[in-house]
Amino acid sequence: MVRAALVTAYLTLGALVACACPSKQATTATTTGSGSAGTEPVVTGCESTRQKVERMYRSESTDTDAARLEGSIADNTAMVMNDCAKAPDKVVACINGSTTIAELEKNCLVQLDDEGTDGEALGK
Repeated sequence: MVRAALVTAYLTLGALVACACPSKQATTATTTGSGSAGTEPVVTGCESTRQKVERMYRSESTDTDAARLEGSIADNTAMVMNDCAKAPDKVVACINGSTTIAELEKNCLVQLDDEGTDGEALGK
């Protein structure tokens, strides 16, 4: 009888614990290439283009000084991300369609006027 009571108590406790713990949905990630297994957050908006922009600036750079090269890439990427934040939908699509830095800067970014200030805004 004591044994039956213990089994019932354990089953009841197990059911309570199972009901009390929130169930977690499994997350999946689709990746290509090599690297460690795991889930990475899905990046959207301007951030989704950051790696492409960095690769483009890196591939077209002629600077051989590593420190200056990294600084230049960081500065140029920040400039693109800042302009992208002003009109994300338009700029993300433009960046994704660009194949060169010249094309990206001419078609996707706010153009500077002769005084070095933002000329015509992207939103127009």
